Amino acid sequence: MSHSPLLKASVEAKIRLSGWTDTTVTRMRKRYADRDRGQTAFEYLGIILVVVVIIGAIVGTGIGTTITNKIKDQIGLIKAGK
Repeated sequence: MSHSPLLKASVEAKIRLSGWTDTTVTRMRKRYADRDRGQTAFEYLGIILVVVVIIGAIVGTGIGTTITNKIKDQIGLIKAGK
């Protein structure tokens, strides 16, 4: 069996290149894998929109004053000691 220096150098280069590409690809995957964490501005906008619709429904139907009056009545009962 002949041990050609060219074959040996070629195999060593292939091993080093494979190791380098594996390491590089692994680092890139780690760097960009967690890019989609947390809320986006669009999701926050959706939550705000839902809250505004709920508040608008409460104010528009007049149920807000009913709730406020019931809370005031209950606070009055607590003050009166009943």
